[in-house]
Amino acid sequence: MNAPRKIGRRKRIVRRIILALLLAMVSFTVWIYEPEPDSDAPRVLVSVDRTLWNRARLNRLTYIRALRKAGIKPVLIDFDNLPLDFDPEESLKNFDGLLISGGGDVGAIHYGGNERISRQVNPARDNLELALLAAADRQDMPMLGLCRGAQLLNVHRGGTLGDFREDSVRYQRHKRLWGGHPVDIVQDSRLAEIYGELHLPSIFTWHGQYVEQPGEAVKITAYAPDGTPEAIEVESDDSFGMIGVQWHAEVLPWDDRQARLFDAFYKATAHYQAERLRQ
Repeated sequence: MNAPRKIGRRKRIVRRIILALLLAMVSFTVWIYEPEPDSDAPRVLVSVDRTLWNRARLNRLTYIRALRKAGIKPVLIDFDNLPLDFDPEESLKNFDGLLISGGGDVGAIHYGGNERISRQVNPARDNLELALLAAADRQDMPMLGLCRGAQLLNVHRGGTLGDFREDSVRYQRHKRLWGGHPVDIVQDSRLAEIYGELHLPSIFTWHGQYVEQPGEAVKITAYAPDGTPEAIEVESDDSFGMIGVQWHAEVLPWDDRQARLFDAFYKATAHYQAERLRQ
């Protein structure tokens, strides 16, 4: 191996070591300052993907921290290591809510879409989460979907998804995690009640798929300036029911505005827990 290649390899190794140390420091810092919910707090099952962010447990900065801060005890589920006899219906009986997080595309096979333009599809994850959503729906459990999770909620209800990756301008408009775009919330929706306002000046989005045809009882409750649906909810007698937002409300869990969504989710799960324990 010549000298330039050796130097290049050493630099890559050093960069990886530095990155690993930084990740370890961040994880340790989060662990120290992570809010701790009460021992009898409502338990929510959280499905996440297998990205480095989640495998390095950096989700403690986002999903986990946001839920814990709201007073919820999150439990992560690993869809790659489920026992053969896993039963979604039975497993959810010990929980008070279900959260479906972001990640790759929902498989086009589930809504009659174009498989050629789908990206990062994980059939095992799709199948597990759709089974969990069906079970949670039968149990009238509060459900929250974030980004991909919102899209999957719609697919679960028989709706379809669109894809605007071939429209580069529109795609870049919605692939801006830092410095996003505003959304307008539909009046008289549960989302409007939760946020207490009809206009959010800036949300963080990173998606190429979006809700196209709403599924059964699904209502679109927020729109981007270009008309893209950004939130949905399912009609329910429950005060929360099933809500999905295509923005990453968990990215800034210390943001008072976005914390309202998780606070509302907490109230719904606490009510569900009280009813569950009363039976």
